[in-house]
Amino acid sequence: MNQFLDVATRAAYQAGEFLLKSLPGQSQVRYKEEGHFNPQSPADKGAEDIIFSIIGGAFPGHGFISEERGKIDAASDYTWVIDPLDGTINFIHKYRLFAVSIALLYREEEMLGVVYNPLVDEMFTAVKGNGAYLNDIRIQTSTTTNLDKSLLAMGFPYDRNSKAFRQSIKNFVCLVRESQALRRDGSTALDLCSVACGRFDGFCIVGNSIWDYAAGSLIVTEAGGKITDFKGNPFHVQNNNNEVLATNGKIHDSILKCFAEVK
Repeated sequence: MNQFLDVATRAAYQAGEFLLKSLPGQSQVRYKEEGHFNPQSPADKGAEDIIFSIIGGAFPGHGFISEERGKIDAASDYTWVIDPLDGTINFIHKYRLFAVSIALLYREEEMLGVVYNPLVDEMFTAVKGNGAYLNDIRIQTSTTTNLDKSLLAMGFPYDRNSKAFRQSIKNFVCLVRESQALRRDGSTALDLCSVACGRFDGFCIVGNSIWDYAAGSLIVTEAGGKITDFKGNPFHVQNNNNEVLATNGKIHDSILKCFAEVK
């Protein structure tokens, strides 16, 4: 895994440097099927090209799942899951919170996760069974036990007409009422990492894609956190109904109860 981690962090660093250089002058934006709610900037593809070049050059037989190119099958049991710019809306508005996210799956199991925030030079990493780290210093989730003393984060799906969006509104009302405070930062990968290092006590989202949470979910569990779907079922990166509830483990049941009540 050390070789995989070295390549992944190098790819994340270089993609992050590219994003920083692209930030001041970026202007061209196109939109995906959800219209203005789901934009894409040229920086998305530029950062992804860098990642593909580095990882593909080091491991030419591996498969890929990425936001911009979709799924690229290969004979290998290894698949890289890539989000070159998590927080595109933040990026195009120059709201300074976005990240590069890279995960490695082996036969559909998460083995490695890397999330890099180039704005503050924070590299979150995890290898399955070896803990989670921020800039090579081991991290752990928070010790908060009460929901009313918890700082939470939440994400929303792009499709405003979806069942997932309606459920998110109900969850938001419950959590903003029951928690100490609730944030919506616009980067699933960084929100998960903030749970991992104890900045947030919990985070939830429904309707995201695998590249949004593949790396961050492993970092949370390796930091001692807990991840399930909204019913409390075990989380699996390839089969979780796109529901992600990540917490320090101590407030998990309280949030599940909240979700059950509003549903």
